[in-house]
Amino acid sequence: MLWEGSIAIKERNGLYVQVEFMCNNCKSCTTLYSSPKIPTGRRHEINIRLAIGSTLCGLGRNGVMKLLGALNLPPPIQEHKYREAQEFVLDYIEKAQEQSMATAVEEAVAAAGGVRDLVVSGDGAWLTRGYSSLHGIAALCSTTANPKVIDTTWSSKNCSKCLGAESLRHTNFDLFSTFQENHECQLNFTGTFYELYTNLLFIISLSNTGASDGDAKVHNFLTNNPPYSGVTIKKLEDTNHFAKRMLSRIKKIKQESKGKTLSDGKRFSGKGRMTDAHAIKFKIYFAKAIRESKTDLDKLYKKSWAIFNHHYSTDREPMHYWCDSQWCKYLQADLKGEQYQHNSKLAIPRACLDLIKPAFEELCSPTSLARVIGGGSQNANEAFHSLLWTMVPKHRFCSTTILRIGLGLSTIIYNDGYDSLDKLFTNVFSSAGYYSVECFSRLGMMRKYATSKVKKRRQKSKTTPVTITTAASANSSSSGSDDDEIPFIHPNTNSVNLTQDLMDLQLTDDESNSDYEPGGDY
Repeated sequence: MLWEGSIAIKERNGLYVQVEFMCNNCKSCTTLYSSPKIPTGRRHEINIRLAIGSTLCGLGRNGVMKLLGALNLPPPIQEHKYREAQEFVLDYIEKAQEQSMATAVEEAVAAAGGVRDLVVSGDGAWLTRGYSSLHGIAALCSTTANPKVIDTTWSSKNCSKCLGAESLRHTNFDLFSTFQENHECQLNFTGTFYELYTNLLFIISLSNTGASDGDAKVHNFLTNNPPYSGVTIKKLEDTNHFAKRMLSRIKKIKQESKGKTLSDGKRFSGKGRMTDAHAIKFKIYFAKAIRESKTDLDKLYKKSWAIFNHHYSTDREPMHYWCDSQWCKYLQADLKGEQYQHNSKLAIPRACLDLIKPAFEELCSPTSLARVIGGGSQNANEAFHSLLWTMVPKHRFCSTTILRIGLGLSTIIYNDGYDSLDKLFTNVFSSAGYYSVECFSRLGMMRKYATSKVKKRRQKSKTTPVTITTAASANSSSSGSDDDEIPFIHPNTNSVNLTQDLMDLQLTDDESNSDYEPGGDY
């Protein structure tokens, strides 16, 4: 028997819809709601979830409107309601962020044997490219085997609410004064870009040692203005940034010698001369020497100069006394009792090497190398920034509220994975939701799978015998299943175990091997 009646939408608020079914025969009315209200307010759950999800995806309200339009769904709630939803979830997210960072601190202390004077890596970043950003963030990461974010802060040089209320100053000054007294102003810093940068690292909780990217202004500011009495901040150079200076020095020499003729009557760069590829390899060799010897200054000095001397060697003047037989063909031939001939056609001309020798003398002196002894890496900070900018893209303007939401969500995910969002959603909505749990579980499994592949590749590169002729190799793995959707299962039924499906999931990955050995290719 066919049902006879009418269907009417009684209320619509963003993605929330209230549908009423009226029977024409008995006049009975049945009302269905597309989403419940959250326990702590009158807001509808679906609209709050959309506010969180839009930041996770790096979308603003206009981006969400485009997505919903393409899906033939109603547009999001009005702009001011959308901002209110973001402000509502901000408190929950920042509380969860604080708990995550507190746990990360205790884990770092436990890894350090109970010592609370931690070695950390700190770095700041700004929202837009260049030196005109209005927002900035800073983060401290632990330097354990599994580094995590242990503290963050943010600064803003404007407040969108204050700017919007400026029109009231002349039309209704009493209302403007009331607004100024009651609203939470997000402008918490005024000054230049570098003052903003140093201020971020000043107000964050600093321990007594930390790896940095070598910014002298920041270190000098923190040294002259110690955040805590009796605490001396010791800067440990970031090994990656320090190694990059070798590349920048060589590039600078190349630029300065452009058009000049060297002692052998030829130019500095070009075919058979000093190329950009050679400069990049020198940087890679130097970085590898630092990583392998950053606890022994004498060993580091010899390994660093072995790079230059190996390339400077000729048949008449071999200079391989600090080379390693693991990668040096000359020493390998000597151990076998064979005679080795240096290939002058593949070698970098000595005239070019003489020109870059001052760069080695500057960076490879005992005084300079001492700055990286015991140094760490800011890779954890860079990885955290990369995750943050997927949620708060640099090419798009955002409010301070969105920046703080992105900062909180990226901290939670970086420290504890996507699975930890279940607890956050439960606190906000009293239940995370079946499909949310399944989705975050799958994202967490994919993240762990990708991480394990990287670790296995690195371990394999360490145990595999090193070939002398270095070359970058790229191996692409085949893509896995084409169907990546979550099957429709009613929440009350038994959940299908997706573990095996997730373990079988193949990720397309460009496995470029960039581990060059110090030495040469001739």
